[in-house]
Amino acid sequence: MAALAARGPYLVLWTAATLRTFTVCRPDRTVIWHSRFHTDLVIDSEVEAAKVGALQAIWIAARAREEWGADVATLRLTVARAGIDRSAVEAAAIGSGLILDLAVDTIGNPALGHPPERWVNWWTRDLGTLIHNPQGLT
Repeated sequence: MAALAARGPYLVLWTAATLRTFTVCRPDRTVIWHSRFHTDLVIDSEVEAAKVGALQAIWIAARAREEWGADVATLRLTVARAGIDRSAVEAAAIGSGLILDLAVDTIGNPALGHPPERWVNWWTRDLGTLIHNPQGLT
């Protein structure tokens, strides 16, 4: 899978979450998705919210990978909170055809500063802008 990812796109995303909302930003720090979590989800801690926000980012990265036409891609995902269940997030990424490079930035993460009631729908954005280096080279 790593060999395939090396030939695929290199995607970069930032994410942050509260107990009710999540935000995903692309490499130029522009918000591509800001929404409420589904009402059926029970999120009872900031760490759980960060994990579910990361899963949302993985889902959108997988869509970008599919649109690009790659079987596998690498995702550099920076979350805004330490302590998330790394194995669950990595498993979701692998299941979505993504090799995950997970980082934490609790201060400079651009997804932290999004206005809470200004919703952004991912389908209004060009997912090609998530590709940091189309050749997959870092």
